Amino acid sequence: MLLAKGNVHDGVSREMLYAAGAVTALGSTLSFVCNRALLPRMVSAELSLSAGAYLRVACNDAGGRFLSTAEEYAVAGFGDAGSIDVFGCDACDRDTHCYAPGTASASMENGVCVCKCGSGGYGEACVPVGAPALPPAVGTALRVFFREGVTVRSVFVVPAGASEVTLRHVVLDGVSPVLYVPWMARDGVRIVVQNVSLLNGAVLYVMGGGALRGAGAAGSDESGPVEL
Repeated sequence: MLLAKGNVHDGVSREMLYAAGAVTALGSTLSFVCNRALLPRMVSAELSLSAGAYLRVACNDAGGRFLSTAEEYAVAGFGDAGSIDVFGCDACDRDTHCYAPGTASASMENGVCVCKCGSGGYGEACVPVGAPALPPAVGTALRVFFREGVTVRSVFVVPAGASEVTLRHVVLDGVSPVLYVPWMARDGVRIVVQNVSLLNGAVLYVMGGGALRGAGAAGSDESGPVEL
């Protein structure tokens, strides 16, 4: 599942979510909830939904315009209008606002859709794992990269071998950090981006494929499609 919720993007050079290659959702739910982008086009990706995959959207604003129909979302870059499930700001849908397998119920409280976790659900969205532990002491292997409640004005580096990357309640101010997925973990990596604001042209890149295979691969392009 990909859940992009409560993010703000004020950049004008790139869409809020950009993928250079094809993105295929396999049995996954892609949810975009309460996001706000300066550009009228919020997503730039060659997105395809395979069997069991869903694209669900609710209460997003692109270019100062509230998106309310599947056709408007299609214009904003979300793909074929026939594949988009649209919910209003007053709706509280468990499959859209929460990680459904870990959610017992969802209900409106003071105008906010609140996910109530069941067994195995954690946090605001009832994801299957709790908040990452603090990074280990200096001198030990860094498998968890964690930033919360900070404003970042310089590029940070995610160490090679990290298997978990979490950015929560973070403001990226004028910087463009890159998360290189293949070099974090050979067996996969979990990336959590929650309530992240991109200000003054900031861009958060998530790159896959073989872009960093060393000087011997300079000029080559081994990157492939991304599967969610």
